[in-house]
Amino acid sequence: MIKNKSLKLYEQLAHEAAMDAAERRELTPSQRDLSRRMHELAHARLQEIERADAKATKVRATIRAMDRPSMLQRLSEIFTTRPGSVLAFRNFERLSDDDLRSALEDAESMLERMV
Repeated sequence: MIKNKSLKLYEQLAHEAAMDAAERRELTPSQRDLSRRMHELAHARLQEIERADAKATKVRATIRAMDRPSMLQRLSEIFTTRPGSVLAFRNFERLSDDDLRSALEDAESMLERMV
C-alpha cells in the first residue's frame, strides 16, 4: 500500500489516464511498434504451422483450396462414375472440412491407382 499521499494521488491519476487511453484505444508509438512486431511474429508462426500441417496431411493443394460444396460435388462425381468405390465413411455431410479433404484425397488417390 502506498503511504505517500502525493504518490497515491499520482498513481490514481495515472491509472485513470491509462484506463481512458485504453477505452479510446490509444497506444504510444512504442506500444504500436511492439504490437505490430508481435502481430508479424504471430502471423509468421501461423504460416509455419500451416505449412507443416499441409506437408503432414499429404492433401494436394488443389483439394486444400476447395470449398465444402466443391468437395461434396467432386465426391459425388467420383461415386457416380465409380459406384463400386468404397471408402470407410460415406456420410460426407457430417464430416468436418478437414476430414472431407482427407476423404477426397483418398478417393482421388484410389482413382489414380485404378487407371
